[in-house]
Amino acid sequence: MLKKYVSALGAFVLCLALLILPQLMGGGLLFEPGEYYIFYSNGANSGAEMTLVPAEDARAARRNILRLSGESTIYLDEARAFAEAERYGAVLLFTERAGDVVNYYYYAARLSGAVALCGHAVNLHIAVGGGRSAVGSPLIFGGY
Repeated sequence: MLKKYVSALGAFVLCLALLILPQLMGGGLLFEPGEYYIFYSNGANSGAEMTLVPAEDARAARRNILRLSGESTIYLDEARAFAEAERYGAVLLFTERAGDVVNYYYYAARLSGAVALCGHAVNLHIAVGGGRSAVGSPLIFGGY
């Protein structure tokens, strides 16, 4: 009888570890943090829940985001976001202008997931304007 309890307890602890461990490990951030970092959860669309944290808190905050579906960050210069695209070996698919902001849409095989946009699978988005830039995956949601 004791063996059954010990086996059941062992199975319970193993299941609990499999649920909690990935959250604790976190996998790191997708991007080098800029001025602040934004996490998207519960969907990769404009209805996603957004969690904005100071850059210095981003690594710790990531561990607490459930159902993570995307990330983005803002830089105070235009070059840093492009460096992130280069780091991932991203391929530029198309660009578009919205007012003073130019949007660059990429696909990077090293990033998981993608959203369909204008007939393309997009998983890296860069927005540049006003001396600032933002990078996000799969897209930047909200304002930038």
